[in-house]
Amino acid sequence: MDPSVGNACYVAHIYNAGVFIRLGRFRNETGSGIYLSFNNPKWKSLEDEKEYPVSVQFGNHELWDAKASALVKDNDVTRALTISTGDESFLEEFKTSDTTKLFYEGKEIANLSLDGAPKAVSEMNACQKKTDEVLNKLKSKAEDIDPFAKDPSVKASDDPFKL
Repeated sequence: MDPSVGNACYVAHIYNAGVFIRLGRFRNETGSGIYLSFNNPKWKSLEDEKEYPVSVQFGNHELWDAKASALVKDNDVTRALTISTGDESFLEEFKTSDTTKLFYEGKEIANLSLDGAPKAVSEMNACQKKTDEVLNKLKSKAEDIDPFAKDPSVKASDDPFKL
């Protein structure tokens, strides 16, 4: 669970040489959805927060055209492109495919296995369900605790210290 994306859950897979993908849900003030992030430390030319027109493909499904937001950190490891969508079929294609490919300017820049994707997505969804249950309980308990709220069964008295 990641508090920075609205207490939403995610899954990740690390490949060779620091390449990894991260799939998750997000929530913010404008809504919620799904994101997929591709990280490759060799992408040294990425500019932080710049948007790049990319396409992503799951297995033999049609291409998804998107604008990917770049995240670059000075640690020489984080060089990521993140695609966000509100379309749940994006998640469905991800979990039923054996590979994902990322394209930039028509050139394939990533081709990664999605072995285990159905189980990973199932676990992510279970995490989200449990996280939401816990957060809702905490929220309702926090709303119930008001030491200044008057109990309607208590009658006023002339002596405020008399119970």
